[in-house]
Amino acid sequence: MNEGVPPQIPITYEPRLIQPLGLKQSSAFSHGDIYIYDLAANSSNLIVSASNHEIKLYNPATLTIKNVLKFHANNITQIKAHGEHILMSSSKDGSVAVWDLRTESQPVQIFTTPSRTPLLSFDLNSSEQILAAGTEIIEYDASIHFFDARSNTSTVLKTYSESHSDDITNVKFHPTNPARVMTGAVDGLICQFDLTDMDEDEGLLVVSNTGASINRIGYFGPNAEYIYCLSHMETLSLWNSDDADAIHHFGDIRGVSNPTLGLTLDYGIDCQYEPDSGRLYLISGSNEGNINILHVKADSLQLCQVLNGGHSEIVRSTYWDSKRGILFSGGEDAKLGLWNTDPTTVATSPLAAIASSRLSSPLQIRV
Repeated sequence: MNEGVPPQIPITYEPRLIQPLGLKQSSAFSHGDIYIYDLAANSSNLIVSASNHEIKLYNPATLTIKNVLKFHANNITQIKAHGEHILMSSSKDGSVAVWDLRTESQPVQIFTTPSRTPLLSFDLNSSEQILAAGTEIIEYDASIHFFDARSNTSTVLKTYSESHSDDITNVKFHPTNPARVMTGAVDGLICQFDLTDMDEDEGLLVVSNTGASINRIGYFGPNAEYIYCLSHMETLSLWNSDDADAIHHFGDIRGVSNPTLGLTLDYGIDCQYEPDSGRLYLISGSNEGNINILHVKADSLQLCQVLNGGHSEIVRSTYWDSKRGILFSGGEDAKLGLWNTDPTTVATSPLAAIASSRLSSPLQIRV
């Protein structure tokens, strides 16, 4: 094997696992050296954050601007929509802002970290009572701050500062257990906590050492019994959520690039679990702006579709609603893409005609 060449990951082509998507419309967030950071959406809004510290609300059907939200004084690191009316945003200015999208353009609630420590990640638990936020490392400390999400003050309930030794890039609450949260950091650790007693030492349940700086983590599986992990080194791994054992290390996902399939994979964007089908998908991109959707099997990958023509630079974020048959994308070219399943927008790949007639089963893991 040549040094520096990623090892090959088994890959096949199976386009019929998802509805084919085509580019319906694109729109420029702005002109100049501004690029898109993150996307969120509900049925009424496409919500976009960018490097100029602004959040814009768009009509999701037409990509026309509805409103501009301005509050943060530094980079916006995450945005998340909760229901139809609530938006939350975190920033390196040390705050999490809560917005009521029915009102004017100022936050209705603001949580701030002690000394305005820059925030990289946050999440709200399933009971909407606890907000957890992860910080950059300052000197020797990277902390997880917990807030009472129902309170009108930004008083910190508890701070965990012993579990991670570098930037905390991800905070994810369990989808159904409000007392369980996991964090991922540049130190390569995935830490899972039980918050029943809000004690860091007693509540630390599982520590998984991924061996690489963590970019994205998330629960998946019918009972959220598994974890996916994408690293800044562009590796993908799957883990059990109840112990520290890895299920499979795919290694460097750039190794699946395949000219025959029209697939160039330069980086991972995120993974998405589809509960109805029980399938986990990897959303990735190329430096030229293509978006790849791949089905993650237990030890191999299946290419479902390559979306091209929407972007000319790295794609930073996507929002895919498979039930509605739409996908939004935002990139470093400051463009927004709206992709849908309208037959007039979908280009048929010649490979689809020769794809296997057997549909792949969902990911089945035996532990």
